[in-house]
This record gives sequence, structure tokens and C-alpha cells, in this order.
Amino acid sequence: MGRVIVVGSINQDVTVEVDRLPRPGETLSGRSVTYRLGGKGANQAAAAAHGGAETLFVGAVGSDASGASLRDELASHGVDVSQLLDADTTTGTAFITVSADGENTIVLDAGANGRVGEDALDAVDDLGTGDVLVLQGEVLPATNAAAVAAARAAGARVVLNLAPVYDVDDTVLEDVDVLVVNETEAGLTAGEPAPTSPQEALDLAATLIGRGPSSVLITLGRQGSVWADADGSGAVPALDLGPVVDTTGAGDASVGVMAAALAAGYPLSDAVEAGMRAGSTAVLGAGAASSYRAIEAVAPRTAR
Repeated sequence: MGRVIVVGSINQDVTVEVDRLPRPGETLSGRSVTYRLGGKGANQAAAAAHGGAETLFVGAVGSDASGASLRDELASHGVDVSQLLDADTTTGTAFITVSADGENTIVLDAGANGRVGEDALDAVDDLGTGDVLVLQGEVLPATNAAAVAAARAAGARVVLNLAPVYDVDDTVLEDVDVLVVNETEAGLTAGEPAPTSPQEALDLAATLIGRGPSSVLITLGRQGSVWADADGSGAVPALDLGPVVDTTGAGDASVGVMAAALAAGYPLSDAVEAGMRAGSTAVLGAGAASSYRAIEAVAPRTAR
């Protein structure tokens, strides 16, 4: 079984609950302000670890109190934080508003995440063919491009979650094994309208494969997700496991556990199903990584 190695962001999530999301220019009274571990990279690493994978996180925190506490919290999820560096700046911060129906809005300040450089994988000298590298859009594009090239040279597989979307070169996408986007991100990446149904998403996935990645996963919220590669495609419905409490970090849970399943040797279709179950589990609790402890580890794959 290979490892999951995540190069990405780690944030202090500052979350406030409201009855509904505010309109532009509107002030609402909030309640229950909480401070939790966040950042797409850290979330995905925590999910991968709860999914049963040996997980290494590569990133940076600031030299403030938040940085020290986030390091300890990420480690408590079973993630190796030996490559989580201290930068002489503030820790990345996400300001999150969560409504009574579980929807959210997020504003990010990158902080130390902007210090994760193109040499991020240099200290990971045993990167190998069984490993799965996971990347997102919350660090510098040049950092991701360098990590993709290093992973390809080592024979490791690459999962790129292009969130937030940035302008990525097709030569980089050609070395990506799984491109992960939600419906909005899929439309932006393809330069087309966002899909509104699984069939439209499958059509758009084929377009995105034309840009170079070996496979594409498009998540569709309550409509589940679709995947496609050179050998086929499929749709995976969302699971209703109970009342939705908070959708924050659900997509990251899906990506992290999908990566864990890939590292365990599962094919993409099975890995996507495992990821969808993890995401559906994560919405049952508050917060992002804090809701992942209920995620079930991916079962060892038996020979077929």
C-alpha cells in the first residue's frame, strides 16, 4: 500500500453560524464562533489518514500561536507533520459563514501558504511508484507545477484538485492522473457553462480529458459525482446518511479518502465511491477536519 503525500494549504478556520447567508452589503448577527483546523491541503491530509493511508503533509504555518496549535491538531488526525515548516509570517486564515441549512461562504487569507515553494518535495526523497501526490489550488501554481513534475519523475500518481481554479498549463495537466473539480470549477477550467446534470458533467469531463489528464472527477453536490477516463465513465450518487449539519470540508473529505483508496490499489471507480461516502459522512458533523473522525477507513483490497 502506498502513501498519500499532500502538498498544500493549512489554515486557521474561523467559523460563525448564522440563520442564513448575508446578502451583499447586509450585516447579520451571528453566533457560536469557533476556531478549527482547515485549509484544503490539511483537510485532505486528515481525511486520507482517517481513510487508512499513511499520510505525509508538506506545507507551512506561521510563527504565531495558531501555527503551533494547528500543527498539533493535524498530527492528532494521524498525519505526519515532519515536513510542515514554520514561516516568518502569519498562519493562513479562512473566514467561514455557515447558515442553518448547512451552506457556507469562505474568504481566505493565504498567509504562510504563500511560502510553500517549488522545492516543497525535495525533502521527500523516497517518493515512489506506490505513492499518490495530492495538490490543490491554495498554494502557488509554480509550486504545484514543480510538485507534479517531481511526482511524475518518481513514478508517483498525481491528484490535482483545482480549487480554487487557476490558469494551469496543459503540459502540467498531461502529467496529472486525476483532475478533481466541482461543477463550477469544471466550467471555468473548460471555458464552458457549468454542468447542471450528471450527463452534462460527463460531457464536460470528456472535454477536460482532452486537455491532458488521464482521468477527471467532477463533484456535483447533492447530485453526487461523475468520473471519466480513457476506459470508461460513470456516475456515483450522493448518499443520504442523515441530517446535514455543515457542508464545509465535505469535498476535501471525498478527495482525501479517494486518494487513500487509490494508494490502497483500488481502481478509480471504487475510489470515487469511497470518497463519496466519506464526503457524505463529513456533512453530518460541524467543521471540516473535525468532522472526519467518523470516516471509516478504506478496507484492505483483496486480490481478484
